[in-house]
Amino acid sequence: MQIELAAFANYALNTFDYSADFEDDAFAVTYEGVRYYVERKRNHFNIHLGSTRHKLPRC
Repeated sequence: MQIELAAFANYALNTFDYSADFEDDAFAVTYEGVRYYVERKRNHFNIHLGSTRHKLPRC
Protein backbone atom coordinates (compact mmCIF):
# COMPACT_ATOMS: atom_id res chain seq x y z
CA MET A 1 0.00 0.00 0.00
CA GLN A 2 2.87 2.41 0.76
CA ILE A 3 4.23 2.11 -2.80
CA GLU A 4 0.78 2.77 -4.27
CA LEU A 5 0.35 5.84 -2.06
CA ALA A 6 3.79 7.14 -3.07
CA ALA A 7 2.91 6.72 -6.76
CA PHE A 8 -0.40 8.51 -6.21
CA ALA A 9 1.37 11.35 -4.35
CA ASN A 10 3.72 11.82 -7.29
CA TYR A 11 0.75 11.86 -9.67
CA ALA A 12 -1.15 14.31 -7.45
CA LEU A 13 1.70 16.81 -7.14
CA ASN A 14 2.27 16.78 -10.89
CA THR A 15 -1.41 17.01 -11.85
CA PHE A 16 -3.85 18.59 -9.40
CA ASP A 17 -2.60 22.19 -9.47
CA TYR A 18 -2.03 22.13 -13.24
CA SER A 19 -5.17 20.53 -14.69
CA ALA A 20 -8.60 22.11 -15.13
CA ASP A 21 -10.07 18.68 -14.36
CA PHE A 22 -9.08 19.15 -10.70
CA GLU A 23 -9.89 22.82 -10.05
CA ASP A 24 -12.52 22.21 -7.35
CA ASP A 25 -11.57 22.36 -3.65
CA ALA A 26 -12.80 18.79 -3.14
CA PHE A 27 -13.01 15.99 -5.66
CA ALA A 28 -12.66 12.25 -6.09
CA VAL A 29 -10.26 10.57 -8.45
CA THR A 30 -9.61 6.96 -9.41
CA TYR A 31 -5.94 6.14 -9.84
CA GLU A 32 -4.88 2.64 -10.89
CA GLY A 33 -8.21 1.20 -9.75
CA VAL A 34 -8.20 2.85 -6.31
CA ARG A 35 -10.67 5.65 -5.46
CA TYR A 36 -9.26 8.65 -3.55
CA TYR A 37 -11.15 11.62 -2.13
CA VAL A 38 -9.06 14.80 -2.19
CA GLU A 39 -9.50 18.12 -0.37
CA ARG A 40 -7.38 21.03 -1.55
CA LYS A 41 -6.10 23.18 1.32
CA ARG A 42 -3.88 26.24 1.15
CA ASN A 43 -0.64 24.41 2.00
CA HIS A 44 -1.50 20.76 1.49
CA PHE A 45 -3.90 18.21 0.07
CA ASN A 46 -5.91 15.96 2.36
CA ILE A 47 -5.95 12.57 0.68
CA HIS A 48 -8.66 10.25 2.02
CA LEU A 49 -8.25 6.57 1.36
CA GLY A 50 -10.95 4.63 3.16
CA SER A 51 -11.07 5.92 6.73
CA THR A 52 -7.43 7.06 6.63
CA ARG A 53 -6.42 10.64 5.87
CA HIS A 54 -2.96 11.58 4.62
CA LYS A 55 -1.61 15.12 4.31
CA LEU A 56 0.35 15.78 1.16
CA PRO A 57 2.27 19.10 1.24
CA ARG A 58 1.73 21.25 -1.84
CA CYS A 59 4.77 22.44 -3.73
